[in-house]
Amino acid sequence: MPNSAHRSVSSSSNTVLIGGALNGMEIEDMYSETTSCRKRLAKDQLKSLKHFKLFSSWIWILSIYLLILILIGCDTDPTLTPPVRHTVEISELSLTNQTLEAGGTATVTVTFDYSGDALDLIFGWETSSGQIIGEGSSVTYVASDTPGTHTITLQLTDGFATAEHAITVEVLAQQALLIDADTYWVGQGETLALKYQVNVTQILHQPVILQYDIAQDEARAGAFLNVDVDGVMLVEEEAIGEVDPPDKIIITGETDVSGIITGPGTYEITLTLVVINAVERGWLLQTAELIGAEGSAIQL
Repeated sequence: MPNSAHRSVSSSSNTVLIGGALNGMEIEDMYSETTSCRKRLAKDQLKSLKHFKLFSSWIWILSIYLLILILIGCDTDPTLTPPVRHTVEISELSLTNQTLEAGGTATVTVTFDYSGDALDLIFGWETSSGQIIGEGSSVTYVASDTPGTHTITLQLTDGFATAEHAITVEVLAQQALLIDADTYWVGQGETLALKYQVNVTQILHQPVILQYDIAQDEARAGAFLNVDVDGVMLVEEEAIGEVDPPDKIIITGETDVSGIITGPGTYEITLTLVVINAVERGWLLQTAELIGAEGSAIQL
């Protein structure tokens, strides 16, 4: 009997426990339901994690955006000092020679006023004919082969302020009246002269320039040059040459004779050397000519 009672209780207890736990469900259904719950829970957690990451990303983007706005606001602060604007003005362009032969050169220099640092300026040189060599406030102009009036222009700027100025240069025609060539000064004493009668038939342009090349050949000391046209001294006691030169020296010079040779006519031109210890073949007149005139010349 005891054994029967025990089994009955045990059987009854098992029946109650199982019945209460299953609540009418089979074991397989219970396992399936549990697995499904776990999967739903995992999905919900994954969604929450994704939402959190997305939220965190937006927080970072918003923070960066706010930082950019702050920096922009600092850069556009209206209390900051605006950049200084300077002024520039060109007073003058000057040429060492207003008239040139083809291929001749002249130095062009600008005088200007600038309220800032001159190192900030850009010098833009241009010419309508010929060539500009160099840069900065002083350059060299090389005349072209085209006679006539040509323009040299400078634009001066610092990137904001700008000034411009122009100057003209006269390039002479290459035609010239040859006065003499390859003739030595000869004579005794300290004064040696070469005198010419020049017959001008036509003035090609103004100014008319007397140009000469003189060679110190055998002379061992320098000399003084005088040039006169019709008794008017245009070059007076100009020192030329050297003492004991190592080689032949060429002295090139020119003088404007427009005030005297104004038109067709006959003119007298004299080139005089004052020397010490004159020697034969000491000084040679390599060439002498009138630029801008036509005609002929004879030595007197």
